[in-house]
Amino acid sequence: MLVGFACVVAGGLSIVTFLKWREVKAVSRWLPAPGKIITSRVEAREVRSSGSGSESSDATEIRNFPAITFEYKVGKKTFQSSRYSVQENLGNFEVTETLARFPRGAAVTVFYNPGDPAKAVIERTMPEGAFKFMIQLSAGLVIGALVLVFSVGGVLEAIGPHLPKPQNVGAAALLLFMGLFVLRMGFVQKSMAEQAAKWPVAAGRIDASGLQAIKTRERSGGYRPWRTVFKSRIVYSYGVAGQRYGADRVAFGASVTASLPGLVGAQARRYVEGSKVDVHYDPANPASAVLECRVLGLWVLWVCSLGFLGGAAFLVGLV
Repeated sequence: MLVGFACVVAGGLSIVTFLKWREVKAVSRWLPAPGKIITSRVEAREVRSSGSGSESSDATEIRNFPAITFEYKVGKKTFQSSRYSVQENLGNFEVTETLARFPRGAAVTVFYNPGDPAKAVIERTMPEGAFKFMIQLSAGLVIGALVLVFSVGGVLEAIGPHLPKPQNVGAAALLLFMGLFVLRMGFVQKSMAEQAAKWPVAAGRIDASGLQAIKTRERSGGYRPWRTVFKSRIVYSYGVAGQRYGADRVAFGASVTASLPGLVGAQARRYVEGSKVDVHYDPANPASAVLECRVLGLWVLWVCSLGFLGGAAFLVGLV
């Protein structure tokens, strides 16, 4: 199962890599034209949450993007475009660096599609080694899964005879892996909160405060009905080095949801719309910020980890 999953993921990565390579190849034949940056700023956008699947939830989050608009001439006609690169930007990534490369008023070389001059970019190449990395990652996933399966299989076969209940060693190994994974997740989240406590603080403002209704799907037999849950949603803005950023992360950890609005409204009541707040932002990436330097529900991770590890020990008869 693990090898099959790795093959599916590797296949998906390979397809994405091929499609992006084909796009870059086509853009490399576009023609150059002189252009000028007319807007260069940070833009906060509401996008689908990275923690939700496209079919299982419609949860959203706020991320910051570099909003670059440029104009250029082809013949006697002037065009404008806001797609500055063939690279994909998922938000909160190299925002300040991109704005520094393309300041307002800067002269740039624009590459436009001769068949459709309205389509153009400024950057038409991917980072050096990007395609090689994706291919190596796809191959590494499959090879790593094979090595893991066979190495773990050998270890389990070796230690099985020394356990009181060797027949459960496979299930125990799965619980052990899950317990260690959750334990590591807890330590990573705790470390992030501790680092955030050392971040610089910027003056911020609560732009919106309330509850967000989220539709989710839950499998029930062969049918997956939609149901609605609620979570607090605090949107705030803050300024760093002359740019205005937006965010909605209050603390680290998973968002707390509930079927009843009253169970998750405390956070929204603490942050009143229009009030001033202190925002902790990452000096290396100002687009990443948080209001509270703590992990929500950290104790849940510790309990889950302990439960998985205890279950593994119980299955093989150690407790």
